[in-house]
Amino acid sequence: DTPNDHAIMQCSLHCAQHTSSRQASLGRRLRSPQCSIRRRLALQSAKIVQETGPEVEELVSAIRRACIFPGTITAKRTLDAMLKLEKMRVKPSPAWADIISAPGVHWRLMFTAAAKDVVAAQKKPGAGSVTSFPLAACQKFDGREGSFENGVFLGNLAHLTFKGPMALDGRRLSFDVDKMYIGLGPWRACVPLKAERDLAALDAKERGKLPFFLYAYVDDGLIVGRGRSGGLAVWMRADSEWAARAGVLQVYG
Repeated sequence: DTPNDHAIMQCSLHCAQHTSSRQASLGRRLRSPQCSIRRRLALQSAKIVQETGPEVEELVSAIRRACIFPGTITAKRTLDAMLKLEKMRVKPSPAWADIISAPGVHWRLMFTAAAKDVVAAQKKPGAGSVTSFPLAACQKFDGREGSFENGVFLGNLAHLTFKGPMALDGRRLSFDVDKMYIGLGPWRACVPLKAERDLAALDAKERGKLPFFLYAYVDDGLIVGRGRSGGLAVWMRADSEWAARAGVLQVYG
């Protein structure tokens, strides 16, 4: 080999090593939790734009970022986005009931806005705000047995949940509570509160007395809804790591 050939070979080897190092670095970034979150946000945004339009995407993106990156979106702006989203009356996916009640899916309560804050913000944007829920609160829906369960969790130490039947009507989910569960570590006791009712058999007047959530927005990672009291809330699909740490998996499975 000539000296020139040797120099070319060394240069090629150096470039190959540099490229391999850059690819490995890029691979690590793509596998990082931060990149995974941003990629999911981008995919969700693209899906929302395709199905509902950019204005809805902007509102949903703000709410989602407020959940994932606390402090990046102010509490007042978050509530304003929730109200605007509710006002737009986004048509829910025909499969929204299947989305929220899919096996193994649990919904973590992220923000609440009391009725007085909602009314204040409706009168003057920026006047009200949301509050981050201080405890680990999570709910699940079981479409097969037509029930829901909602509660608060203190890791694997203790939990308190309430369970009962549910009924779906358009964007409205009505429910009743007939059982309470108290848990300490692996021990869990059921406390019956009243006789279970078949909500489908209730007349319109009786069903109208039930507590309910009227959903303004539902996708496979986020729920925005209004309760009977007039307050608003945001739930996010709980990831397995948070659910295990909060004690949710021990109870809901």
